[in-house]
Amino acid sequence: MRKIKMTRANKSILLKALGDYYYRQRAMNTGWRETGYLILKVDSLSASKKAAFTSEEVYLARNAVNQLRNKKIKQGQYTDATDDMLLKLF
Repeated sequence: MRKIKMTRANKSILLKALGDYYYRQRAMNTGWRETGYLILKVDSLSASKKAAFTSEEVYLARNAVNQLRNKKIKQGQYTDATDDMLLKLF
């Protein structure tokens, strides 16, 4: 178990990243249930508190946030909030 302090901005970025990742997995019909459960878990968390994540959840979240970061870089958008969330997952 790993504890990560979630701010409102971190929670928002993580949900956005997981949502995109979830829809991509649904389209390919691979491993979308785990992502769906993680989305529900993150959504139920209260902001500005520490949340406990398993190593599998951290791995999944890290991949999702990294893909969101790559997408934002490609579009020429700022990645400050995404970078902050990604650093918390390492």
